[in-house]
Amino acid sequence: MEKRIELEKRGRKPQEIEQLILDDCRSTAIVGLTDEYTGLRSLSLINVGLTSLKGFPKLPLLLYLDVSENRISNSLQNLSGCIKLKSLNLGQNKLKDFDAIEPLKSLERLKILDLSNNEVTKQQGYKEFILEKFAKTLKCLDGDNLVNGKNESDSDSDEEDSESEAEEEGEGEEDDDDDDDDDDDEDDDDYDSDDIDHVYESGGVGLEEMLKDNIDEESEGNDYVVDDDDAEQDSTDESDDDAGEADDNSTANESQDTRGKKRKLDDE
Repeated sequence: MEKRIELEKRGRKPQEIEQLILDDCRSTAIVGLTDEYTGLRSLSLINVGLTSLKGFPKLPLLLYLDVSENRISNSLQNLSGCIKLKSLNLGQNKLKDFDAIEPLKSLERLKILDLSNNEVTKQQGYKEFILEKFAKTLKCLDGDNLVNGKNESDSDSDEEDSESEAEEEGEGEEDDDDDDDDDDDEDDDDYDSDDIDHVYESGGVGLEEMLKDNIDEESEGNDYVVDDDDAEQDSTDESDDDAGEADDNSTANESQDTRGKKRKLDDE
């Protein structure tokens, strides 16, 4: 590790270095990295073979630290000197229980934490434990974004549930409106029926009288003026009838006279 650090320095002083990438340099412990690196902001120690973080220096400006793919199982308290640390990747290590990660609570500005592929993540109440420690700052845990201390997917589900409830409430209100409309229609029907009953009870115009008035009005509307030709025809018919009656009377008289004369002759 020391040789690798010297190569990365490239003749610069330790306090001038802001980034160090020491991936795959084989070492089981921190060697060659000291408190002199006060300007260091980003440090990567991926797949180095570290078994602990003993001897980890105080790096007051360090923001990003990646120590994934190692065999670290304890000594996380050595990170307490990195007071500005915002992103920490401890994925694929040997952290087994809550006691091993308890020291991380000193990192008050931590926003991104990755503990994936550690046995501790399988412990019951793991996420609750982490969120309790970093509820105010943490935005991403094990690759999952967090919203108000919850997984983004869980938050989306809560929003969908809220929307569904709102839709159901809206549908309920619409149903109530429909019921109100039905009630209004029923009220209208009741109103018409009450009107009719009121007419009968108050001695007003009855149904039969109303129908009779309608018939009379229709009869009056059927009156018509007789034409002159029709009048003349009617007069002619009446004259013919009178003449026929006169002829009948004359014939009757003649018959009576004839019968009288016959009786006379028989007497003689």
